[in-house]
Amino acid sequence: MTIEEFLTQLTRIFFVLLMVITLVDYLRYRDRVRRDVALVFVSLSVNIIIIIFVQATGLQLPWLLRLGAVAVLAQPYLLLRLVRYLRPVPRLLYRGAVLAMIASWVLVLIFQGEFPPPVLLLIIAYFVAIDGYTVLAFFRGGSASTGVVRHRLTYAAAGSGLLVVALFLVGVRLVLPDPSFARTILTSLIQLAAILSTLAYYLAFASPRWLRQMWQMLELKRYLEEIRSLENRTVAGMVDLLHQSVARAMDTDMIVIALWDDTAQVLEPQRTIKNVSPADFDAEGVVWQAWRDRTPIARQQRYLTGADAQVMQKLDAETLFVVPLITSDRAIGLVMVFLRFGSLFVDDDLRLLEIYAQQTVTMLENFEMVEKLHHQAEALELKVQERTKALQRSNDELRQFAYIASHDLQEPLRTVSNYLQLIESRYPDKLDDAGREFIAFAVDGAVRMKNLINALLTYSRIDSRERKITLVDCQKVVDEVQRLLEATIKEAEADITIDNMPKIRADEQLLVQLFQNLISNAIKYHGTEKPKIQVSAVRDKNFWRFSVQDNGIGIEPQYMERIFVIFQRLHLQTEYPGTGIGLAICKKVVELHGGRIWVESEAGKGTTFLFTLPATG
Repeated sequence: MTIEEFLTQLTRIFFVLLMVITLVDYLRYRDRVRRDVALVFVSLSVNIIIIIFVQATGLQLPWLLRLGAVAVLAQPYLLLRLVRYLRPVPRLLYRGAVLAMIASWVLVLIFQGEFPPPVLLLIIAYFVAIDGYTVLAFFRGGSASTGVVRHRLTYAAAGSGLLVVALFLVGVRLVLPDPSFARTILTSLIQLAAILSTLAYYLAFASPRWLRQMWQMLELKRYLEEIRSLENRTVAGMVDLLHQSVARAMDTDMIVIALWDDTAQVLEPQRTIKNVSPADFDAEGVVWQAWRDRTPIARQQRYLTGADAQVMQKLDAETLFVVPLITSDRAIGLVMVFLRFGSLFVDDDLRLLEIYAQQTVTMLENFEMVEKLHHQAEALELKVQERTKALQRSNDELRQFAYIASHDLQEPLRTVSNYLQLIESRYPDKLDDAGREFIAFAVDGAVRMKNLINALLTYSRIDSRERKITLVDCQKVVDEVQRLLEATIKEAEADITIDNMPKIRADEQLLVQLFQNLISNAIKYHGTEKPKIQVSAVRDKNFWRFSVQDNGIGIEPQYMERIFVIFQRLHLQTEYPGTGIGLAICKKVVELHGGRIWVESEAGKGTTFLFTLPATG
């Protein structure tokens, strides 16, 4: 078998297979588009089947061969019919194609299939002209589309273009002398172009599912990239993007997008044309059927009735696509697309619209969730502000009450103390030892009460006084504390070690109170040994971590949180005198400066108080 014979047989096999595939597809779905696609490849394959039959049987059936030629001559007209699903064909061209097809059939009958070269050239010219127009039509349709349809129309244009090339080469071969080397080369090129044409037609009209899914994924990726780059991340912005993408993909501006309004219980149009809305369609028609069944639907005008048909006539539309926007549990809207002509690949267009709808719904759900979270956050923030204000008022009132109460208690307390002392001094002879002891207890209680009141006043003033934040040298603060506690330090023979202290921005007076309370506690709660106290500071990122370490009696773990509570004491007044408010003041001072305070201790092995204060830089 020569190369020419091999290519010829391969071309025949491809065309016959393509005919079988398109026929099976039509018999499965039985719609007009699939029928016309199948007819195109039947016209190209019938003659091949007849030639194979004649060669196999050896029968001389000239009428059968003429029938095959008639079928082939119908191919340009049938291909032109496919173009009419995409866009209008000029009336003159369409009528010319019909007349040329009929004229070619007449020539078949006249010349019995044996055409003279001039007649054959005329027939080839008919093929080249009509198929050439379909190349331009398919190419323009592909350029105006996206997704699967774009690829399929591009391959349809390529298949028709290669067929035109093959027919043109046939015409060139006719004018060359016979025999000729160029004729042999041209024959091989003709067969090659025909094979490539069948492959391109296969990808266009019978492409496998996996390939169409890959094209769909590419379009999905493109749409997701557009969503990611969307600046107006709102429902309106998403509707605009959906409208733009559908208009580009379907090559139409007749698009209606409606979203469900829970308040009014209606589908409210967001994008519309000529005031068209879902309410204009029959309650039992295609639009509401898609809405109720949550299923995308495509219909041609001829199959619609009533209000549905009237809307299509108003818009001068041939085809309607209805795709619901569906969440996991409900439908939230509709996309309606009107085409003035039709669609050569209805299923692919419908699937592309589904992809747009699914991704749009996902984003709308995200927007809705973000909006709900935003509203909840605003409501929570409002509640927090209200409760903060209420707490602030409560704290202000409590501080005011503590100050006033403490201040007003001073006068009667002094009166009680003074009169007790007068009784003791004026009536010494009338008091026995028990009486004098009772008065001493009362005076001591009054003194302790006075100390508690003064401590409470000091605690309440921490919040109420105006803080003066300056750059404070902590070394000078600790030196000042040692001066204030000089008598106590000498009496206890305390050994205090001060490491290098930093400079920080703080209220110097409050820092003095802080260190004074901690150092005085370290001296007070010493054990049998002389007090040893070490004050140090270490930088920890944006904070200074201060520590006041002693060798005193220590604190048991269960009391470590309790000691910072106001008026909480772990020892009797006779063991270690005090008000139980010093550490509460320390905690408040540290927190007012944006730090925290804690304690590390073990009973009998000393205590270390640690606190953090913000560093200056």
